[in-house]
Amino acid sequence: MTKRCSTCGRFRDYHPDDAYCIGCGNESLESECSCGRAYDYAVSEGGPIHCPRCGRAFHGKSQEFDG
Repeated sequence: MTKRCSTCGRFRDYHPDDAYCIGCGNESLESECSCGRAYDYAVSEGGPIHCPRCGRAFHGKSQEFDG
């Protein structure tokens, strides 16, 4: 299952019960966009990514993340 860390912005494949981001260690994994579109398309994409359903842009790290 593809999940996105809302802290560091990385998309990766995780097991459904994984809670922590492998990149930054924060417990902020999301399995879908706020519109409900799953992130399964995102791992193989390069460059700037946006949701193909609602157009929400995913621009990387959260403003609070310094790592």
